[in-house]
Amino acid sequence: MKKLTDIVKDMTGEVVCFGVKDEAIMNLLQRNKNTNAFLINREPRKSIFTRRKKVKIDGQKKGKKMNMKKIRKTFKKKSVDYILCDFNEIYDYFKYFIYDSTVINKGKLYLYGKSKYIDANRIGKRFERFHGEVTVSITGEDFLIIVDNHNSKGNWLKAKWYIIIDSFHNLGDMISAALIS
Repeated sequence: MKKLTDIVKDMTGEVVCFGVKDEAIMNLLQRNKNTNAFLINREPRKSIFTRRKKVKIDGQKKGKKMNMKKIRKTFKKKSVDYILCDFNEIYDYFKYFIYDSTVINKGKLYLYGKSKYIDANRIGKRFERFHGEVTVSITGEDFLIIVDNHNSKGNWLKAKWYIIIDSFHNLGDMISAALIS
C-alpha cells in the first residue's frame, strides 16, 4: 500500500482511523505534527459466544469505549478531515458506516482492504448514493477507495431506506452462495 503511505504523509487536521494496524501508517500519523489522530480499534472477544460491539478510542479521548453504531454521537457533524478505514475491521457495521462517514467527514475517506471476495466497485456505488465523488483503484488483491465528501449530503430517511435495500442484496448474495456451494 505504497499509495496509502504517500497519502498519509500529506494529511493535515483531524484523522479518524478505523482498524488501522499497519505499522508504517501508524508511525507516519504519530510523527506528523499537523494531524490529530484518533485510533478506533475493536476490543478482543472475551469468549466465542460474545460479540464485539464495543470499540476503543485512542487519542484525545483515551480509553473511552463506545458502541460502533454511535459514531455520530462521538464525532460531531462535519468535524473530521480524513477517515482511514480497513474494510475487514468495519465489515460487520458497514451498512451503518456509509451514512455515518458521510455525516462526520468533511474531507476524504480512504477505505482499503483485500479484494479477493469483495466487489470494490459495488462498495464505491454505495458511497455515490450520498453524492460523494468516488475513485476505486484495484491493484492485485488490494483495493483503495477514495471518497471525496466535500459535497456529500446525508439524509437519515434515505440512509434507512438504503440500509434495508443493502440488507436484501446481502441476503440474496448469501442465498445464492449457499445454493452454488
